[in-house]
Amino acid sequence: MNSHRDACRRQHRVLGHFLAIQAWLRGLDCIVLGRADLETFLELERFKAERVKWLIEDLAPWFPHSKAINKTRAPSSLHSLYLSRLDLSSHFPKGAMSTTERIKAMPAGGPRTAAFHEAKKGYRRVTEADIVRYLAILDSGLEKPTTMSNVQIVKA
Repeated sequence: MNSHRDACRRQHRVLGHFLAIQAWLRGLDCIVLGRADLETFLELERFKAERVKWLIEDLAPWFPHSKAINKTRAPSSLHSLYLSRLDLSSHFPKGAMSTTERIKAMPAGGPRTAAFHEAKKGYRRVTEADIVRYLAILDSGLEKPTTMSNVQIVKA
């Protein structure tokens, strides 16, 4: 087995489990990750087509209907990733547009969709360490599930 592929699979599964909880708490069928969310969580600056393929494959148990949107025709120009429990094909707007515009253009009655990250001053994007801590606390029963799209910056 390929140890790099195995490490990626583990990281993707942690992300999938976390995102499934977040989608459930928000009443969503589809959650959208922007490139910056993925860069922060996966600690990557470049997304090769193979890594995106692995990510979609590994997230399929939670989100069987995923769609990667690229900025350009280059396979490594990932812009955003739509992760859905429901089929998106008949609800997905075509053409170039921002994530916000694409979500707004989805027809009524389609999968309930929202972006994962909420930009707020004084907060940062969620990292893998944040997600692992969150899932460990939930697993231990010490806290109940809460929505989490960013983490407050605390200055010591």
